[in-house]
Amino acid sequence: MLCYESIIKSVIDCYPELVPEDIQLGTPPALEMGDVAIPAFIPAKKRKVAPHVMAQDMAQRVSFDECVATATASGPYLNLFFDRKRVGFAMLRDILLAGDCWGAGGSGRGKRVLIEHTSINPNASPHVGRGRCAMIGDSLARLMRFEGYDVEVHYYVNDMGRQIGLLVLVASELEGVTFDRMLDIYVAANQRAKDDPEFAARGYELLVKMEAGDPETREKFYRVTELCLQGQLEVLRRLNVSYDCFDHESVYVNDPRWPAIEAALEGRGAIFTDEEGRRVVDLSRLGYGAEEGRYFVLRRANGSSMYGCRDLLYSLDKHGRNADINIMVLGEDHKLYAQQLALILDAAGIPAPEAIYYSYIRLSQGIMSTREGNVVLLSDFLDQASAISQDRVTEQFPDLSEDDRRVIADLVAVSAIRFAVLRVKPAKNVIFDLETALSFNGDTGPYMLYCCARIRSILRKWDREIPDLSREAFQVTTDQEWMLLKTMAQLPKVVSDSMIQHNCAPIANYALELAHVFTAFYHECPVLTADNEATLHMRLRLCEAALQTLSNALGILGIDTPERM
Repeated sequence: MLCYESIIKSVIDCYPELVPEDIQLGTPPALEMGDVAIPAFIPAKKRKVAPHVMAQDMAQRVSFDECVATATASGPYLNLFFDRKRVGFAMLRDILLAGDCWGAGGSGRGKRVLIEHTSINPNASPHVGRGRCAMIGDSLARLMRFEGYDVEVHYYVNDMGRQIGLLVLVASELEGVTFDRMLDIYVAANQRAKDDPEFAARGYELLVKMEAGDPETREKFYRVTELCLQGQLEVLRRLNVSYDCFDHESVYVNDPRWPAIEAALEGRGAIFTDEEGRRVVDLSRLGYGAEEGRYFVLRRANGSSMYGCRDLLYSLDKHGRNADINIMVLGEDHKLYAQQLALILDAAGIPAPEAIYYSYIRLSQGIMSTREGNVVLLSDFLDQASAISQDRVTEQFPDLSEDDRRVIADLVAVSAIRFAVLRVKPAKNVIFDLETALSFNGDTGPYMLYCCARIRSILRKWDREIPDLSREAFQVTTDQEWMLLKTMAQLPKVVSDSMIQHNCAPIANYALELAHVFTAFYHECPVLTADNEATLHMRLRLCEAALQTLSNALGILGIDTPERM
């Protein structure tokens, strides 16, 4: 879009000893310094000259195509200035023609992606930390669909394990169990197991019955886990998170494919029965170098399987779906466990999924633990965000109807949470301040929604068809118009970079930058009161393109924009 390929080709045509990787294009720190900067350090090193000499030589010798108006050496850099009329017209035309597909490179056409994320233990409502997992996974799915991939999003329903057995025992003693009560029941079950060894033993016994296929036990497990699952999904839907497939852990009990994995481990001398009668993998035989985490238990002495055994089979299942990209999103506290699984899978000749690890959301309550009940529930957090948002919307837009305010308040709450979380790289902690995130001013999701609403207001006031762009009449008359065009033209590269990183943070930060650039344009460049018709029509088209570009970026983040505010 910004003539990068033709610029690189022009340099290489002049200096055949260079390769495309030698030409690293950047953006000068100020607009008056140019539109593109070419550092001369690498080319100069290859040609054995000083960088400033190389920059001057390129300025004199390289013949760029018509998109470059002038080329000027500045120390060790070659600064290029574009022909704003020619390049600006092409930029704007391409954005409007591409529409909802603007920014997509089509790299995923004909390819499949499997993404597994969230997979909350069916024992309580999700807490805020699990919400980060869901938002990361959901946005990755949206990004890859935007790029043309056929994406399948999986939720692994953990309906097995001792903890679920304890939950079933307590729930069986109560009447009218609801999803909202599950956290209290779960905490009580764990405390009772600590205080009462006999009760803890009953939890193991129930698990053995479940694995043996006892119909009554399976029905009890199903009722409890399904109640939790549906409640959890309802909360996640409030964040615009959805799934395509639900895979139940219990399916992988007594799976006929397990002996083949065990045989592969035996062939490496990596599996043995320990003094307690458990089946254990010695990961040092598979290349694991540390003592901590060296031993991986697969089965208990009573023959019941550990969750790691079932997770290995689940990984085998996902691999069998033959996706071109196989991703799972995990908390950073699961990194060692994922590495252990990957070693065992590799020994069995099965590639492990790509793991994307996320860190914590930090709130005033500190680290959250579902087992201890020390949590900030996502549902409560969303309720609080919606309540504050409702007050802000009522104060900011008193003329709107109550129904409109309620709809906008929900959009604002979701935009505040998703943007504040997704703009941070997954591996970094999110320090979340709800009051700040819900502000209509500053670097927030609501600020970008207001920017979109402002553009729609301009277009509504025009309320008629905008004449087609004319190359002859098109003219960029201000730096603000040019900056808006240049910023919009960056979306394809931002999407491409995000795909390479499997990380949507660049898109979130790009959307914010675009909103700021549009605001500067709005304040400096009158649209409906422009000096002449040609400028009026061009600026209306700029508004259309900005709305399209910002909506496309926010759509990848799972943020819907309002018609009006």
